[in-house]
Amino acid sequence: MEENNPYARMDRASAGERAKIYAEIYDAAETAAPCGPLRPPSARRRQRLALYAQIVGPGHDAILEIGCATGDLTCMLAGLTRRIVGIDMSGASLAAAAQRARALPADLAPRVQLVKMNAVSLEFIEGTFDYAVSTSMIEHLHPDDVDPHLRQVWRVLRPGGSYLVWCPNRLGHHKPRPDHLSMMSHCDLTERMRQAGFADFRSPMFTRPPMVGTGFKIRLEQTLSRMHIGVLWSHLGVRNVLVVGRKPT
Repeated sequence: MEENNPYARMDRASAGERAKIYAEIYDAAETAAPCGPLRPPSARRRQRLALYAQIVGPGHDAILEIGCATGDLTCMLAGLTRRIVGIDMSGASLAAAAQRARALPADLAPRVQLVKMNAVSLEFIEGTFDYAVSTSMIEHLHPDDVDPHLRQVWRVLRPGGSYLVWCPNRLGHHKPRPDHLSMMSHCDLTERMRQAGFADFRSPMFTRPPMVGTGFKIRLEQTLSRMHIGVLWSHLGVRNVLVVGRKPT
């Protein structure tokens, strides 16, 4: 990797320097972002959004989406809560999310709030949210920032609140990418969340609910790894990681 590549510099950077590099990366994405109308989510993306919404369920007071990008999930979750806050470090992505939010029905659009914010330093008071969600976000954090991020989410959740995390599985036969700095398995993520204070870990049994303890997915990914079976990972729902942890009451 080139020395001036921000991901190469991230490896040896301090926590403060990493915050500046994250901003640099997403500021670059902002200047390169295309203008124009938003494309609707693909069929595959719509299926995944529906899965997240099914797991989160209705009746929430406040939901936090971390790394909301262009806001397709944010807008879907608006129907499940009185308030949804989407944060991202890309101003261009937040502008696109705001465009989506403005297109929501009149009763849902005011529920959406969008804020430019670093996922490692959440600027909310303790116990603000009863649910948090991040999808395709945590793998982009430096390994040293994963635990501080999880502790921050635990802090801003109310007792009994939950955090849904989706990310690629490091065991799931993904091609290497320079921006995937913290690839984890179900086992890895469950343990990191446990150390941050979360409990009662759940995951879809296969590719959709019912939800079961993550121990099932951990045994499944370990068995497939030992047997060197690659073709079944997607069909059994372990090529990617989906873990929901709860902040104890």
